[in-house]
Amino acid sequence: MFRVAALLLVGLVVCATAVVAYPPLQNRVAGGEDRRPTAPVPTREGPVTGVYNDDRTVEIFAGIPYASSPVGDLRWRPPQPAARRSHVFTADRFSDVPIQPTSNFFSRALSQVVQVPLEGTFLNPYPSSEDSLSLNIWRKPGSAKLPVLVYIAGGGFATGSGALPIYDGESLASRGAIVSVTLNYRLGVFGFLSHPGLAAESAEGVSGNYGILDQLAALRWVRDNIAAFGGDPDRVTIAGESAGGQSVCMLGATPLARGLVDGIIAGSGACMGTTGDTENGDQADTRAVAEDAGKRLSEQLGGATIDAMRAMPVERIREAAQSLDSHWRPSVDGHVLSGTPAEIYAAGDQLDVPILVGSNADEASLALADPPDTDVAAYETSVRETYGPRAGEFLRLYPGGSPERVLESLLDAETDKIMTRAMYRWAQLHTQSGKSAAYLYFFTRVPPEKGLQKFGAYHGAEIMYAFDNLGADGDPDYEQADMRLRDHMSAYWISFVRDGDPNSTGLPQWPTVKQAPEQIMEFGDDTALAPRPRAAAVDFWMGYAGPIP
Repeated sequence: MFRVAALLLVGLVVCATAVVAYPPLQNRVAGGEDRRPTAPVPTREGPVTGVYNDDRTVEIFAGIPYASSPVGDLRWRPPQPAARRSHVFTADRFSDVPIQPTSNFFSRALSQVVQVPLEGTFLNPYPSSEDSLSLNIWRKPGSAKLPVLVYIAGGGFATGSGALPIYDGESLASRGAIVSVTLNYRLGVFGFLSHPGLAAESAEGVSGNYGILDQLAALRWVRDNIAAFGGDPDRVTIAGESAGGQSVCMLGATPLARGLVDGIIAGSGACMGTTGDTENGDQADTRAVAEDAGKRLSEQLGGATIDAMRAMPVERIREAAQSLDSHWRPSVDGHVLSGTPAEIYAAGDQLDVPILVGSNADEASLALADPPDTDVAAYETSVRETYGPRAGEFLRLYPGGSPERVLESLLDAETDKIMTRAMYRWAQLHTQSGKSAAYLYFFTRVPPEKGLQKFGAYHGAEIMYAFDNLGADGDPDYEQADMRLRDHMSAYWISFVRDGDPNSTGLPQWPTVKQAPEQIMEFGDDTALAPRPRAAAVDFWMGYAGPIP
């Protein structure tokens, strides 16, 4: 009885806290306390005004539409140009985020009484809607002909947006060396549904990959308008992490991006997995499999036609699509991607631009939040069933023997198979088939966020260092080593955006993959060249036929 009463009391405290201290889902407001607008900036759709940061050293233009809202008849169509405006658009807050799960009342309330690491990222406390095709720009006042960094958010093509604090471009833009841009694109079933009915109405005879087409539309908007914001449309580097890394990898593989991209930065995400059926563990579906998933969704909606599905409420589509979630991601459609990305890079048909790519030491560690089965006998049985004649080699690389060792091996195998291999293969293929440079890194620093240290150098940990956003989402007790690493990584990134080469005065020399194929730049407690990480394990996966996500 006492326990029940205590739980009820806790619930009441949390709810009361929510009502008093935490508002409902709200669009994130850009800029500082001084809300005076910037001078209007002309765009092809009409003038826009932004706001300043607190010390008025950076102008921020948030939530600028780069395409029409993809609602009604525009749902599951390529993005259409944004409407022209006769009035001034006030770009002082970020738009809704794309359709995705957002935080609920209880989780937002709980964050007021319990410290939640990276709250603005993990809780996603922003409203979502289909009206979200927007981008955000940070520039130093008076900027002119500066190189441009366009960042594409990750989130497994199911979550994420350009509004998250860890992606903010203010710190990098404040240096006066680049103009920073982030963007939204359609996610999940709304961004990646394929269906024969959609292909039939398409001028190209294909369907799906609408989220990638959104990214391309945003890049065309940047090409056409960024000069007015002080950027150079002929020096645009695209960057992303996780699904954002996979996105920029695919943009590098599509001819639709020619003339829009001059460099690529990617962290912990590439397009080097296998193509087949995502339900079986492949990274991408073939066109036939993707279209079959679309037909299955239609059947779950009572045999609905495309027109009927376009008229349905968002929640009805989302609910029906959940059982097919693995398919709502990019597919090899014959238009955006003429073949598998690995084939395109191997053939030398990718964009021949410099790339800077890498991954983290503990990519799979977030699985510790819901630990996998670590039964020793079950682990070894599964390995022998999965890897057959190569099972012995696998177990030498990833031994069992105890539950603790099994857990370590499971996490290491996933890290090596999915991320370390992918970034190495991308850099290797780009070097072999192209003329432009490739630079490879490995991030090993364990950030000091309370509640996250047990995850090590976790998936996404490098972002706040590279973009000079330590403390942008939470306030860990950063050490001098963190500050030094932030300074090194952000300087390398800015140099790469400016020159296509990360090297600059005062930084350790970073050779290309061609110059030093067995070395990488390690970003850890120190910044230094190191041997290619876990080389024997990565080479095992290089020879593995798949499936590989």
